[in-house]
Amino acid sequence: EILNLTDRSQSVHITTDMKRYQMDIISHLRMHRALQDGISPIATIHFEKLMRCLATIHNLDYATPALAALAAKRTYLHRMRITEPENERSMQWGSELSAVEALLDGLRAEHIIDDVLRFVAAPM
Repeated sequence: EILNLTDRSQSVHITTDMKRYQMDIISHLRMHRALQDGISPIATIHFEKLMRCLATIHNLDYATPALAALAAKRTYLHRMRITEPENERSMQWGSELSAVEALLDGLRAEHIIDDVLRFVAAPM
C-alpha cells in the first residue's frame, strides 16, 4: 500500500506557481530571525514528497496551497529550534537583549510556521 502511494505520488503535478509558493515558504523559514539553525536540505526534499503524497491521499493529481501548508507544518515543526535571545541575529547590530527576550518569550515552532504561512502569498 505504501509503495503504491509512493509510486502514484510521482505523477502529482506541481505547477510553477505552486513550486514558487513552496520555495517562498522554504526561503522565509530559512531567514526567520527566531530559528536557530534554519532548516535542512533533506527536510526540503521531504516537504515536496509529503506534499505529493498528501495530494495522492486526497485523490488529487495536483498540489494545492492547503496541502503545501499542511506538508510544511508536518515536515518542519519537529525540526525547528528557537534561537536563544543572546544568539538572535539582530543582537549583532546592537539590539537590546531585553527587547529580544520579550520578542522570543513564549515563541514556539508552530508560531513561526504560522507566521511564514501568513506572510507568503499563496497562488490563486
